[in-house]
Amino acid sequence: MKKILFSITCASLLFANNYDLGLESYKKHEFKKAHEYFLKSADNGNSQAAHNLSIMYNNGEGVVKNNDESLSWLKKAVDSKNTNAMVQLANNYMQGFLVQRDYKKAVALFTEAALLGNSEASYILGYMNTVGLALPMNNKEAISWYEKSSDLGNTKAQINLGFMYLSAQGVKKDLTKAAFYIKKAKDTGNMKAQSLWDEFKLEEYIKE
Repeated sequence: MKKILFSITCASLLFANNYDLGLESYKKHEFKKAHEYFLKSADNGNSQAAHNLSIMYNNGEGVVKNNDESLSWLKKAVDSKNTNAMVQLANNYMQGFLVQRDYKKAVALFTEAALLGNSEASYILGYMNTVGLALPMNNKEAISWYEKSSDLGNTKAQINLGFMYLSAQGVKKDLTKAAFYIKKAKDTGNMKAQSLWDEFKLEEYIKE
């Protein structure tokens, strides 16, 4: 399973230089150099560098592909409360990738990451509650998580919220609220949101 390296600016000046040099090298496909810089940064406590090392070992970029190393670095990043790593490990538990499938652990990780402000984790919890995946189907909970994710700018959550208000899924039909959320996603250039906007003529329901 190919993973994508996260481009997140490090906050601490202590290891920002190594991390940034690693990121710059990675973007140039100089993977061996990137590995060296990320390793130094991770050893200094940068959890995103640890997550990036996990991704590189998973993909075999600059190193020999090694699932054990990938999982080890991923768990180190999770232990440091890196929310991107939490989401990745939660997805691993959902799929049974590198770990035994465990929905309970996945939900716990998604929840912790969401409460720490990860918009993707909030979106995923909303979706899981919507369809009854690893959790009982619960539209009220779904809306709560989607709202949290939407407030953080997640367009998928905005579209799903809008659609729930369009279709009266767990809520009273409300085209004004549907227009409000779908417009947020549309204004980012999201084509699915644009399609819903046009199909349901939602411009008519925007409050001035």
